[in-house]
Amino acid sequence: MTRTRATGATGESQAWLATYLDASKKPLTILAFLLPLVVAYEIGLAFALRSSEGVLTNKAHVTLLRFFDTFGISAGGGLYLGGAVLVVVLLVWHLLTRDPWRLEPATPGLMAVESLIVTIPLIVLAQVILRNSAGSQPMPATPVVDATALGSLTIWSKLAISIGAGLYEELMFRMLLIAVLHTLLVDVGKLNSTLGAIIAIVVSASAFTIYHPQAADFDSGMFYFVAGLYFGGVYVVRGFGIVVGVHAIYDIIMVSMLPS
Repeated sequence: MTRTRATGATGESQAWLATYLDASKKPLTILAFLLPLVVAYEIGLAFALRSSEGVLTNKAHVTLLRFFDTFGISAGGGLYLGGAVLVVVLLVWHLLTRDPWRLEPATPGLMAVESLIVTIPLIVLAQVILRNSAGSQPMPATPVVDATALGSLTIWSKLAISIGAGLYEELMFRMLLIAVLHTLLVDVGKLNSTLGAIIAIVVSASAFTIYHPQAADFDSGMFYFVAGLYFGGVYVVRGFGIVVGVHAIYDIIMVSMLPS
């Protein structure tokens, strides 16, 4: 009787875990998880990151906004469009999958916990590099911003810029770049799916490294490349929502450690 109950409990736990792992990769659930981050970043753009010199944002966000220049929308006037693009992409993805409009309330919270846990190896790696790179770049994998020292920002500005890096750098380097490369390599080039994913992750990590100017320092450059591989692996295995959460949490923790 005891063995039967234990087996039943194990089976229920495995079924629950499988359900969570599947649900957390669905676009509607990802939208529910990321929407508070999108809103928080938009509020940050409106208040914490705005000054007499303009609005501070990361280069990935700026790159996305330049696309709207072709439609006559300036970067300054279309800052909110980045968040709108994320929401629309996830909604269209949901419609294409034809999944039901049903959301398990606990799943986004569990995704936040998972993101925090998955961030820990990246923090450990950063600390190892910091200890071994005396005189080198003091801050690996911080958000890339234009002509502004992160240490001079307020805590709210640091929080906002970190969230923005998680959203838009993952949108550019993981969701878009890996998806496009995987499509070209596997669907067009007829490569094995696993091999195509590995190549796409490596290329994405290389682009992610080049994107960061601090990568000119060897130790920091190695960190960005390994971090890019890590983010790519998380994206492929656990989806867009979790990798954004990991990236944002990592940057929040590390940027908050910068001296004012």
